[in-house]
Amino acid sequence: MKQIEDYISKNLQTIRKERGLSLDKTAKITEVSKAMLAQIERGDSVPTVTTLWKIANGLKVSFSSLISQQTNPIRVIKKQDRHLITEEKNHYRVHAAVPFSPEKQFEVFTVELDPENEHKSSPHNPGVEEHVFVQDGQLEMDIDGTVETIDEGEAIIFDGNQTHIYRNIGDKVLHLLVLIYYAK
Repeated sequence: MKQIEDYISKNLQTIRKERGLSLDKTAKITEVSKAMLAQIERGDSVPTVTTLWKIANGLKVSFSSLISQQTNPIRVIKKQDRHLITEEKNHYRVHAAVPFSPEKQFEVFTVELDPENEHKSSPHNPGVEEHVFVQDGQLEMDIDGTVETIDEGEAIIFDGNQTHIYRNIGDKVLHLLVLIYYAK
């Protein structure tokens, strides 16, 4: 886990400094406390998925640009090298499968959600579109009050700039493939 702490710390610090932002200003635009941001930058705290999304949305950067090491444009991403972020007492797990590409404007995650659990995602920036494919299990999506059931092998596409809740309504671990597209 130390490796991902280092990536998040370095990437947040780099983005903030490149933009000439103080911790106070960053706290204001991300709605994450100055103390938490300082802890993240020092590598003293691993932020939750929700906190990372607040930072990404506030700074108008992709989620994976915060958690991935910057490398060459051509690479193989080994399963054992994917970063894992957990939330909801480890009932919700996100793996960065394909990091953000500025040229393509998207990133891909694999998501696991334990039975009878849910994850509420804050709205993303305008223009963000989510493509969610159910690999295994049954998903109930609540998108700003509109509820849809998506079965194994099906997908749902929606504007990510509204509150959305992922619910596992099945009796086994739900496996999702999530592509997030960022409009330019």
